[in-house]
Amino acid sequence: MASRDLKDLVPKVKDQAARTEKICKEAGIDLLIYCTLRPLEEQAKLYRQSRARKTIKDKVDSLRARGFGFLAEILERVGPQSGPHVTNAAPGESFHNYGLAFDAVPMLGGKCCWKYTDYRPLWEGYGEAVRQVGLEWAGDWTTFKEYPHTQFGAGGNPLRLNSPDEVRKLLEDNKLL
Repeated sequence: MASRDLKDLVPKVKDQAARTEKICKEAGIDLLIYCTLRPLEEQAKLYRQSRARKTIKDKVDSLRARGFGFLAEILERVGPQSGPHVTNAAPGESFHNYGLAFDAVPMLGGKCCWKYTDYRPLWEGYGEAVRQVGLEWAGDWTTFKEYPHTQFGAGGNPLRLNSPDEVRKLLEDNKLL
């Protein structure tokens, strides 16, 4: 199960998340951080939802071919899943898997304001707070806007930014693999 605890983020991102909450609060925005660290197994389950067997096999083969066999094994091991399409990121492809991302939603009167178009000022306030602390808000992305998502570092896929050995070491050092 994904964590909601800021302590599960790497220290720098934990501090930036806390500063984001503070800036939002000062602006009158009640913010709920509902996802921080997401284990690789959960990422694999979410990725497998709504995808055909062939798509999963192609992803497994691609991960293996690129030297990420340890992540391909996780994707295979979780088995078939059902449910709605939730993510485009397989295990290791999300900054959540490294404690480098969090998801949050503005709240009004104790209720989550999920719909961006209905609560644009709250969402934009959250995005501004994220930018102020030096994080990347996925609401600024041009191709796949994901308003709740915030991450440390630019770009979408950590596996394109790091070698298999670097990814394995990072995951092992943080007791995530």
